[in-house]
Amino acid sequence: MGLPYIAVRGLLGSDLLKHRPDLKVQENPFHRGEEIVVAQSIRPEVAVFHALKADRWGNAVTPGLRDDPMMARASRRAIVTAEEIVDHELTPADALHNTFLPAIDVDGVVPARFGAHPGSCGLSYPVDEPRVREYLNAAKEEKAFRAYLEKYVFSVSGHPEYLRRAGWTAIA
Repeated sequence: MGLPYIAVRGLLGSDLLKHRPDLKVQENPFHRGEEIVVAQSIRPEVAVFHALKADRWGNAVTPGLRDDPMMARASRRAIVTAEEIVDHELTPADALHNTFLPAIDVDGVVPARFGAHPGSCGLSYPVDEPRVREYLNAAKEEKAFRAYLEKYVFSVSGHPEYLRRAGWTAIA
């Protein structure tokens, strides 16, 4: 929306305010004596979404009901990776119980089967819990995290090799 900040309800009294310097408690200018939380606006350079399917124009269907269109509009660029690129134009009717991300908010589409790994992609495949645990354990210490990145990111030639290293057998 181009605003420097926005009022947020429901955070007063939560521990979140102790750990988030971008959230401030201020007096509501319209109701004296009432406190509100204001959140600093963000403007990400790139938002990346993984879709169940997308078309070549950039329309996409992401799993579940989410705020993807709002996040795409807040970002300078939006990229969609997709399990499948379809030949026909997708419409909101294709997103039953999922989220439709319109092409006007998308800058590029990339095919990436199993691209949500180690996360899930709707009902297409489940979370790879051992790989998520491996990531979380590695993220606790800088040296271990660097080794994790070397193993799964920096030294692989592409997504298929990453999946093989992760032991992901769903592609067989």
